[in-house]
Amino acid sequence: MPALDTPEAMVDIPSPVASRNPAERVVTDETFWEEHSTFATDIRHRYSSSPPSTHTAGDEICVKQYFEHFHPSFPLLHRPTFAVSSAPTLLLKAVTVIGSLFSPKVYDHGGAQAIEHWRQDVWQHGQEELQQMVSSNCSEIRQPWVIQAWLLYIIYGVYASEAGQFQTAKKRFRQLVDAVHDIGLLQQGIAMPDAQAWMYQIDYNSPTDESQTLFKRWTSYIAAESMRLSLYTLVFLDSHTFSPCNSLPLMSPMELGWELPFPISLWEAKNPHIWLLRFNENFGLSTFSITNSLLHVPRGLGTASLSIATQQLMTETPDSELLTALEASPFAAFCVLTNIGALVRDFTRCYYQMPPSPSDPNPFHVLTQGQNKQVHAAIEAIAKIVKKQAYTGDSPQFLLWRTNELFISSIKISLCRPDQLLVAGIVDNSLIAGMAASTHLTQGNLVAIRRSAPLVPHHTGGDEGIVALLKDLSIALSSIYGEEHDKVTREAPWVTVASYGVLLCVWGALKRASSDIRHHLDTFNELPITSESCILIFNTLMESVLLHSSTGNDRAKRDPRLWTMDREAFVSLLDEGESLFVNLFKKFCQRRSLWGIGPSMLAVLGEIPGAAE
Repeated sequence: MPALDTPEAMVDIPSPVASRNPAERVVTDETFWEEHSTFATDIRHRYSSSPPSTHTAGDEICVKQYFEHFHPSFPLLHRPTFAVSSAPTLLLKAVTVIGSLFSPKVYDHGGAQAIEHWRQDVWQHGQEELQQMVSSNCSEIRQPWVIQAWLLYIIYGVYASEAGQFQTAKKRFRQLVDAVHDIGLLQQGIAMPDAQAWMYQIDYNSPTDESQTLFKRWTSYIAAESMRLSLYTLVFLDSHTFSPCNSLPLMSPMELGWELPFPISLWEAKNPHIWLLRFNENFGLSTFSITNSLLHVPRGLGTASLSIATQQLMTETPDSELLTALEASPFAAFCVLTNIGALVRDFTRCYYQMPPSPSDPNPFHVLTQGQNKQVHAAIEAIAKIVKKQAYTGDSPQFLLWRTNELFISSIKISLCRPDQLLVAGIVDNSLIAGMAASTHLTQGNLVAIRRSAPLVPHHTGGDEGIVALLKDLSIALSSIYGEEHDKVTREAPWVTVASYGVLLCVWGALKRASSDIRHHLDTFNELPITSESCILIFNTLMESVLLHSSTGNDRAKRDPRLWTMDREAFVSLLDEGESLFVNLFKKFCQRRSLWGIGPSMLAVLGEIPGAAE
C-alpha cells in the first residue's frame, strides 16, 4: 500500500494556526501531551488496534488544514486528543485527504493532476483496507476511530466529482450500515452499557489521586461521545447525503437508541480540567470532589433519542431541557432537523403514490392540518433557537448554526415544493448527476404533469405556497451570498447542496411568476395588480437578486423598476430577470470549487438554454 509521503511541493501550506496562542494550537501542541504522557497514549491505544502511523511534515500540514477548515462544520473527531504521531494510520489517511482540499497553494495543471491522483490513490487504498479489516472481524467497528475513518472516507467519496468514487462510497455505506446492525451498535444500552459512566465519579474509595479519576471520567466521556457522534452522522448521511440522487434510505432514524449529543463546549474542551468546569456550567454541579459523588442530572426524556426529541418538538410545549440541549449543541439541532427533513420526504413519497387528484394538485396534503401544524411547530422551535444564538462570523460554532439556518429553509421549501426527482421517480448514479437532473427539471413542470395533467390546466393552483416562503427565501439568499470568501471556503459540501436546492427553488419560482405575468399581459393587456401572487413573488425575489448582484454603492440604490406599474419599465425588468438570476447562480458555483460541486454545476448551467453566455 502506498505510503502517505506526499511530495512536499504538493502540500507546502502555510500554517493557519502559527500565530495563535500556544494553548490554542490544534494538533501540534506537544506540551500538554508531554505533561500528561500516560494519558495521551492510553486514550489512543485503548480504542485502537491500528498501529500509530508513520507521518510526514505534509501530513501535519493537511491535518492542520482539516481542523482549521473542515472540523468547524463537522466536529466528528475529538480535536484535543488527536495527534498525528499516534493517530491510527487509516484514520490519518482520511483526515489528510480531506485536509489537502483546503490547501491555499495554487498549482499549475500538472501539479493539480498530481495531487488529485495522490488523493484518489490514498482514498482508494484506505477505504479498501478499512473494509477488509472490518470484513475479517466485524467487531472492529466497535472502535470509535474505525467508524470515524469509515464515515470520512464515505464523505470524501460522495462529494468528490468522480462518479466511480460515488458508487464505491455508496457501496461502503451499505456495508457500514450492515455492520452496525449486525453487532447492535444502534442501541446505546447494548453497544455501550457504560456510556453514562462519565456522569458519575468512577470509584469513590479509590486510592488514586483526584487527577487520575478525572482523567478516567474524561476518557470515558470521549469514548462514549465519539461513538454517539459517529452514529448520528451515520443517520444524517443516510437521510441526506444520498437524497439528491433520490436513493431510498437504508435505515430508519427510529432505530437509533442513543441520547442526543452533549454540549459542544464539552467536546471542544482542551483538557480534563476545562472539561470539568464546562460540565459543571452546563449541568449546574458543584466542583468535583474525590469524597462527594456527582449526582446524575439527566437532561430529561426529550433527549433520550432522536425520535423522541423530534416528537417532543412537535408538541405545543416541548421539553425545556430538550430546548436547552439543542441550544448547547448545534450538531444535535442539525441532526433533529435532518430527521424532520426525512419525515417530510417520507410523507411526500407516500402521497405521490396515491392516484392523481385533479381537485388537489398541491403537494403534501396526505397530512391533516393538525399534523402540518405539528411539523411546522418543530421547525419553528429550532428556528427560534438558531435566532436566539445570534452568532457572529468569529463564533466557533458559526458554520454549524448557519448550516441549521439553511436546512430550516430547505425543509420549509420541501413542505411547499416537493423534490422533483422524488416525485418523478428518477434515480441517478451520483450526486452530481442528481443535481444536474434537478436543474433540468426546474425548467419544466413535471410535478403538475405527474399529479394532475392533462385534467388540470397549467395555471390552476398557482404558486401560492411560495408566497408563504418569500421571507425565508430572501433570508436564505442573504445567507448564501452574504458570506466572506473564507466562510465559503470552509462550507461543508452538504451545505452547498442544500443551498443549491434553495437557489433552484428561487429560479423555478421566478420562471413561473414571469410566465404568469406574461400570460396576464397577453390576456388582459395590463400588468397584474400588486397583490397578485405572481407580482409578489417576482418583485420580492428580484429585489434580493438585484441586491446581491450589485456591488459597492449600488447596493444602497433600489432599482426603480421594482413594484412599478409602469408597463414598459416593468417589462424591461421582466426581460432581464432570469438572466440576472442565472448570473448570480453562476457566481455561487464559481465561489464553491473546493469539492468539485461548483465547477460541475457551472458546466450544467451552461447546458441550459438561455443560461449560457
